[in-house]
Amino acid sequence: MIKLYSIKDRLIFICFFMIFSVGILADSKGKQLYIENCMVCHDDDGSGAMPGVSDLSETRTWLAMPTNELLLKLKKGIAKPGSPIAMPPKGGNEKLTDEDMLKVISYMRKEFNK
Repeated sequence: MIKLYSIKDRLIFICFFMIFSVGILADSKGKQLYIENCMVCHDDDGSGAMPGVSDLSETRTWLAMPTNELLLKLKKGIAKPGSPIAMPPKGGNEKLTDEDMLKVISYMRKEFNK
């Protein structure tokens, strides 16, 4: 026998599906932005692909900062004392928006702080 779902049940399902889908799209956008703008220096796992680059996979690192503080640092660039290289503002991509950088931060926190 085929069970018919009420309008309310269908709406709940549609809302759940849309919320879940938006989360997946935001995560995939953050991942894509990370790959395009950050991976060359920070590697695919955030560990740092070259000497002097921060290891973002460490628990108490840049990613532990409050979001607004980290966003400001990404916008202005980061120069670690004693490091031979500095991260340019927005990772060198002037076109990155605050929203883009927030997606990258969210992606990095989910992927690297495990």
